Amino acid sequence: MSKQPLSNEPVYPLSIGNIISASLRIYRDHFKLYFSLAFKAYLWIFVPVYGWAKWSALNALIARLAFGEVREQPETVSEAQNSVDPKMWNIFLAGILVNLIFGGFFILGIIIFAIFFAVLAGIIAGFGTALGSASSQGGIIAIVALSLFGILVFIGFMFGYLWLYTHLSIFELPIVIEENVDSTSSISRSWKLTEGFVTRLQLLFVVAFLVTLPISIFVQVISSASQAILMAIFQDSPTAFLFPYYLVVIIISVLSGSLVIPFWQSIKAVIYYDLRSRKEGLGLQIRDSL
Repeated sequence: MSKQPLSNEPVYPLSIGNIISASLRIYRDHFKLYFSLAFKAYLWIFVPVYGWAKWSALNALIARLAFGEVREQPETVSEAQNSVDPKMWNIFLAGILVNLIFGGFFILGIIIFAIFFAVLAGIIAGFGTALGSASSQGGIIAIVALSLFGILVFIGFMFGYLWLYTHLSIFELPIVIEENVDSTSSISRSWKLTEGFVTRLQLLFVVAFLVTLPISIFVQVISSASQAILMAIFQDSPTAFLFPYYLVVIIISVLSGSLVIPFWQSIKAVIYYDLRSRKEGLGLQIRDSL
């Protein structure tokens, strides 16, 4: 079936509901394949460096396969791997750079928080002195002001984190789909594609998080129950339960991660398709069933 550009048709961004629905449909239709790839990826985590690179490549492979489904040009795993495997180290390096960016953001946030907290504490201390060192009113004002400040800083930090995450969310897609994109240019590519759609994508990620929230809650419940059961079994030796407990936690984490990662990679694939077709007129068409 030929692919014709949509130059004569109005092009509108997919709604948040459409993106979630499309991602769920792709995930459902290829559940066994995507789950097995994600499971293999998690097993590679236990191998330093090379295994971490394989983890990155397998996750990117899921995204490429999902993108093939969106554009109605599906690939086999071997076909997709032939394109992804040679770029494994580029994907891994891009992931390191993204983590460094987030690390820098956290450090900067801590520094800004410390500076503003020190200034505010000094102002409140001076205000309390003016009211009298024994004044309970000054203490109450200080506690309330610092609490409000902490809440505002936390909210601002979360918005900043989500803003940064949104811009960097699809960094691996350009590497595995486009030509001549390396680890550094993929980050700027992700930033450019998401520019102008940040608010919409933030809402999308919040909705996607709510979709996966039951799995996270289930994992927490199972982990807590496992801890209680194992502590009851090994009550005569409190430290003896640590090994089986951490083993259970690792197994649960691997299984739950293998369930969640393909959904997020499918979302990234649909977002990447949507942004490129709106901004660059790829002329890709998504099936009505999606």
